[in-house]
Amino acid sequence: MARAFAQRYAKDDSTVIFASGVSNSNEKDPAAFAREHDMLGGYLADGQRRLVYFGSCNVVNAKEHSVYFQHKREMEALVIGSGRGTVLRLPQVVGRTLNPNTLTNFLRDCILQERQLTLWAGAQRNLIDIDDVAAIATHILDGAPPPVVAIASPWSLPMPRIVDLFEQVLGRSARRVLVDRGEAMAIDSTLSEQVARDIGVDFGPDYPLRVIQKYYGACHEA
Repeated sequence: MARAFAQRYAKDDSTVIFASGVSNSNEKDPAAFAREHDMLGGYLADGQRRLVYFGSCNVVNAKEHSVYFQHKREMEALVIGSGRGTVLRLPQVVGRTLNPNTLTNFLRDCILQERQLTLWAGAQRNLIDIDDVAAIATHILDGAPPPVVAIASPWSLPMPRIVDLFEQVLGRSARRVLVDRGEAMAIDSTLSEQVARDIGVDFGPDYPLRVIQKYYGACHEA
């Protein structure tokens, strides 16, 4: 995330791109959350620079009570309450990373390693290219950004459909088990869609497939 924003903000002393938060939504270690809280508080306390915090589109899901999302809500509130920060709420960002805990890396690994995938049939996820996140966010931040903005594509897809796309790109079949659980993903992506049109980001109907193809199309090994 930090690399994607470096070209614009690495030498901008007036803005802090806070990309040091807890990244694993399954995290439960209190020390990890405390570390982010203390670091974020330190930057907010200096009173000199604008801070950009990466939140999650899922914080608006009232049924999401995990420790991770409770923590994200608290961190967003700190940034918003400071009056000097902007929260960029993101869905499932796709890029080049070795982190096995990202949704898309996990799906790839399960399919290529023929591991069973238990899918919540009703759950939706929204995939967006890290390059598009940076382009859209930079355009918004260089203007007069609202305190909170969701940057997402128009396409929140059911998990089985996302796995279908991975199967298409990888040329392999997933060992899937469907469970009747999960909810739709409600994201107000109006602003990010408007900016995407203005700067030439193509959010056409094949966008999720193109994102997966870009980062996983040449991947044929676990």
